[in-house]
Amino acid sequence: MRATLKTIAEATGFSINTVSRVLRNDRRISNETSTLIKGKAEELGYIPDAIASSMRKPKSMTIGVVSADSSNPFFSEVIRGVSEKAEELGYQMLIGNTEENASKEEHLIRLFLSRKVDGLIVMPTSEKEEKHKAFYSALPVPYIFAGRYIEGLEDHSILHSDEDGERSVFEYLLRNGHRSILYLSGPENVSNTGARDRGMEEAFRALGIAAEKKNIFHLAGHAEDGYKAVNTALNRGMEFSAVVCFNDIIAMGVLKSLSENDLSVPDDVEVIGYDNLMFSQFMKPALSTVDVPKHRLGYKAMEVLNEHIENPELPYRTENLPVRLVFRDSTAGKR
Repeated sequence: MRATLKTIAEATGFSINTVSRVLRNDRRISNETSTLIKGKAEELGYIPDAIASSMRKPKSMTIGVVSADSSNPFFSEVIRGVSEKAEELGYQMLIGNTEENASKEEHLIRLFLSRKVDGLIVMPTSEKEEKHKAFYSALPVPYIFAGRYIEGLEDHSILHSDEDGERSVFEYLLRNGHRSILYLSGPENVSNTGARDRGMEEAFRALGIAAEKKNIFHLAGHAEDGYKAVNTALNRGMEFSAVVCFNDIIAMGVLKSLSENDLSVPDDVEVIGYDNLMFSQFMKPALSTVDVPKHRLGYKAMEVLNEHIENPELPYRTENLPVRLVFRDSTAGKR
């Protein structure tokens, strides 16, 4: 249930009028009282009633976009798709980055709501998922998750077939005889990681063999992570004939490490990324990867969000955009 002025008043022992004045930054209220009331409002996830009432007023024609990682060009491509559709529909955008931090995510959303946005497009973390789920369930505006999901709220998501995509990568490698595969998976606080891990497991299970847990590293998703992970594996004496990367950025670091250790790609080790970022074709060697329709993802998210802004009673539903495996010079087996 969404927190109200009455809820905060009951929790703090102050009157509704005092609570209201504090939340309107009335300077005549003491600092001690203001701090106590604002702290309780934050704890309860309070969103000003003015936001809810604004839903009955003409639209602001503004949406909030909450991106996940400012260093990853994947998200800029998604936002470009959002921007294109938003412009077609006459919306302005407010954009913020969370750097994969759940608390910052909630803070940004509250900030956007205070600006009376008509809706939200979010790339959410899965950190503190139950608390996160309750937070989103209480939002007074429509929202769409772009490329990710929160368990229990999957119907708000436009996804990109992560499970299928990673399964296709491992099916290709296993079909071509690879058994010692180094899997550089993603951060455990995002839903894509779990979905891709399941795809990997399904590919192994189909052959009646188990994936080697020691060959799986969960990384934050940056180039230096891939570089360090391969160096660590080699220093431990691990043998592998292929490296599967959670994203193309990790693959950059992988290729650097393999080169410095005099391992040829793809002759000694095959490498496959994920996302098909623009620069992946210009790596040396050019990177095989899973193509995700990034621009389409953002465009579709904005399209669906607008449908819900126009019709708040419209049921939400999960959509999954298809992906495809793109072969370049970093792989050499039969395709």
